[in-house]
Amino acid sequence: MNRLVKKASTLSKSKMYLPTSRALSSIFLLIASFVLNMNAASISQAQEVIEHYDGVLGTSLDITVYAPDQTNTANAIETALAEIARLEQMLTTYDDASELMQLNAARTTDSASMALIEVISSCEDWFTQTEGNFSCRLGAVVDFWDTAEETQQVPSRQDLSPIARNANRAELTINLEQNQILLGDGIKLDPSGLAKGYIIDRAMAVLRNEIPDATGIKVDIGGDASYWGLPPDSDGWEVMVANPESLADNGDFITSISLGSKAVATSGHTSRKRQILMREFSHIFTPQTGWPVFSGLYAVVIADDAITADAIATTLSALSIADALITIEALPGVEALLVDESGAQRSSSGWNEYLSKELLLLSNADFKLTLDYSIPSEGDRGYERPYVAIWVSTIDNQAIKNLILFGGEQRWAGSNQRWWRFVGRRSTVERINVTRPTRGPGEYQLVWDGLDDSGTLIPPGDYLLHVEASREHGGHSYRNVRFKFEEGTQVIEQARFGEVGAFKVTVEMSPAEE
Repeated sequence: MNRLVKKASTLSKSKMYLPTSRALSSIFLLIASFVLNMNAASISQAQEVIEHYDGVLGTSLDITVYAPDQTNTANAIETALAEIARLEQMLTTYDDASELMQLNAARTTDSASMALIEVISSCEDWFTQTEGNFSCRLGAVVDFWDTAEETQQVPSRQDLSPIARNANRAELTINLEQNQILLGDGIKLDPSGLAKGYIIDRAMAVLRNEIPDATGIKVDIGGDASYWGLPPDSDGWEVMVANPESLADNGDFITSISLGSKAVATSGHTSRKRQILMREFSHIFTPQTGWPVFSGLYAVVIADDAITADAIATTLSALSIADALITIEALPGVEALLVDESGAQRSSSGWNEYLSKELLLLSNADFKLTLDYSIPSEGDRGYERPYVAIWVSTIDNQAIKNLILFGGEQRWAGSNQRWWRFVGRRSTVERINVTRPTRGPGEYQLVWDGLDDSGTLIPPGDYLLHVEASREHGGHSYRNVRFKFEEGTQVIEQARFGEVGAFKVTVEMSPAEE
């Protein structure tokens, strides 16, 4: 999901694959607090460390840390990697020697590790909470489908249903005092629905413990991720939500969310399928029957920890959209975006609170204006980040869409004189919808769908895009470009002008349907 660009070393160990997994771990969310010493000579700046590893849980691992001491950060990452590798080997279903598979073979153990107990306990908790819509008991069903794929023989529903039914009805006993787990007849454990989340949470716990002065940490395994703290000069981690119909690394996105200390996970049947006798079957199946879903949901879930996000995403992906919404609304502190096979989107009541305000949703797919713009750097001298206003108007300066404001206080509003004159003083749109904290130098992007502040599609014709910037103890600059709301593609580029950095406007409009 999240596509923060990074590059680093490759994990130097043999690949040990765990099936796409979802998991338990209750990590404690702490409030990050740090003091900025205004004496520049004594400031201890957070340093960015970004690492990328391949071959972790059958996918990739990305870690980002903001902390003052890079050496300590590097050592902490090595400790986290060791913990990930340990848990991967313990929970994998691809190695008969793993603790999980030994339990499946013996049916009982009196020496279960705390990690295995936590994972299986979480599985059973979610099995109960979801009334059987989430289950880690169906390893025999997975084996049945693996064999069917190998032999190219489509299984019978009559053969599958009893396997799933017996596993879900059997007793599973966990004795915490004796570290004992006892599996009833028919149960073969496969915690694929939440093991990855558990491992992410454990890795995050290690990093937070080892780097107490960190101000921001991200652990991302295959697009499921946990975030803590904040990146420098930011009010959130920007996470792109991939379009389920375009899941390549360079595919497009349906929206962007901004997260603080939260976790996010996705699940869906579009990216992985079994092919048997020219028929495609989803890797996600209904727990009650063991039969693959045909029109399952693409679910994006936000929760306090990765194990919860992982388990819920797995659960929702096998439900109807109506049942999924009922399920998610009953879970406090959990929000979700759901996309069905037609591309229709539904979200939980609190999802919009996490939407990134800078990437505006494209509710009108026929028109898109993309603004790639920059905030210029002023070198090493004391740089005050500019207040930036971007809006669209008619040719005679009648404001029609307030796109973005950078600056969170009223006192700065009048410094962008044109914005204040034509937009700010008379805007009826609540500023919270578009206002963001000031941004440091860098490259940014806005997208607009052609709808005005009231949600009405603008009529064909000529319009102005305005960019205005002012800076305390600095200058004030303003530029506008003229564009056409019409069929075709337009590209307009402008060089830097004072406080307004270089920018490029791309306008695309699809031909009208006949």
